[in-house]
Amino acid sequence: MTAADIARLDVPLADVEQQIAVLRDSQIRHAALGNEDEVIADGDAIYLLRHPELCSTDADYPNWTPGRAS
Repeated sequence: MTAADIARLDVPLADVEQQIAVLRDSQIRHAALGNEDEVIADGDAIYLLRHPELCSTDADYPNWTPGRAS
């Protein structure tokens, strides 16, 4: 993940890193409880946070510029 990836979505990189840290902590707790479904769900969420380009494309938001009000 790079700052450029996050800048595309107009989300501060520090915010995304914090969200990832929370999800990693959640994974650890769920793993300790043997809740594999939640471990996988947290992992999927982390992956999508690290790869925002997989969540949408420019075609999803035509004529929208990140950082500019709609």
